[in-house]
Amino acid sequence: MRPEGQKIVMYIGVTIGILGGLLGMAVAIAAAPLYGSIFSLFFIVVFGWVFGGLYLRGRKQKKLLASGTRANGRIVEMYDTGVTVNNQPQVGLKIEVTPVSGPPFTSEIKLVISRLQTAYYQTGMNCIVRYDPNDKKTVAIESLGDSLGGSSNSSQNFGSYVDRYSPPPVQSSPYFPGKNPAQIEEELAKMGQEETRIRQIGTECKAVIKTCNWTNIYANGNNPLNFFELVVMPDNQPAYDASCFALISEASVQKYQAGKQIWVKYDPADKNKISLSHS
Repeated sequence: MRPEGQKIVMYIGVTIGILGGLLGMAVAIAAAPLYGSIFSLFFIVVFGWVFGGLYLRGRKQKKLLASGTRANGRIVEMYDTGVTVNNQPQVGLKIEVTPVSGPPFTSEIKLVISRLQTAYYQTGMNCIVRYDPNDKKTVAIESLGDSLGGSSNSSQNFGSYVDRYSPPPVQSSPYFPGKNPAQIEEELAKMGQEETRIRQIGTECKAVIKTCNWTNIYANGNNPLNFFELVVMPDNQPAYDASCFALISEASVQKYQAGKQIWVKYDPADKNKISLSHS
């Protein structure tokens, strides 16, 4: 679920909770004034502690995203807080922050996320955060899977330069067993056509790289052809495993390593057919 949808669901849930709570308090007080008042006070304290904390954290996160200092971050711990809002879990994250200047420090953040998004927030995931230099206890996550100074569109299209393909420096590849450079070139051309098709009709979503393996093949200079194993995370659908080949620009190899979050497109008719989209 996208952040906007999460907010709408949360607001609806809070509204229903308030109305239900007020009705329950009114009935309880009318039936038994003393015990009803005690119950109402208890409800107000608990409700205010849970949702008041969520509201205040939300305001601080919004303020940090608007005016905080940007820095690279890395998730070093994820834990369940035991709190759910509209069946969506609240998770706690410890993030190691590396400022542009100054020593690294560790901050903590609590977020309500969709159950389908838990794969986004894994230990080791890089991110860009914003923080208050005067209060480093918490941060706001600006984007996952990114780092400051990275390029923005680094996956390459086979079909865009297959005519300029250079034979691999080795005579074979474990990913193309028994094929010579000319046969591998034919395979690249087919991959390029399929990649173009998926990019035209595919549905875009986020994915997390599980493994990235070089195939011993370069194209258009020193751009490596890699084989990726991914966790694909369509919106409002369960995550699933898939794999694909992709050419990555030499300058962006570090953005396509295990644990990184990227964007892909998948064929709605066959979700196992995917193509890297952009980072």
